[in-house]
Amino acid sequence: MRTALDGNSPIFQQVKAAIEEDILNETLTPDAQIPSNRQLVALWEVNPMTVMKGVGLLADEGILYKKRGEGMFVAPGAQERLRKRLGDSFRKERLEPLVRLAAALGIGLGEFHAMIDEIWPDVPATEG
Repeated sequence: MRTALDGNSPIFQQVKAAIEEDILNETLTPDAQIPSNRQLVALWEVNPMTVMKGVGLLADEGILYKKRGEGMFVAPGAQERLRKRLGDSFRKERLEPLVRLAAALGIGLGEFHAMIDEIWPDVPATEG
């Protein structure tokens, strides 16, 4: 779990994103218990309600589930659901505007691919 939050987005969204990252990189696996709200509050030195809001959003999305008296756990299939949601969001919010900008700048498809091919080897490898 990342130990620092930044000022770039609301804290509850950063809490949510930090847990999502741990699910995506398999630090948290299906049926694994996430740190308690108290642990997360202490880790990030934030308001308990802020942590509850971020964790609650993940529960509402079916990414986490609650075991009464035990805590919150990663739902089976959570990684796949996150990959799908984030992939769809990446395409719509980042890739499509980037492709449109490249076209407006007169960058052809071949040149665009070459740019990606040039950058890609410097990106850390991931499974999948």
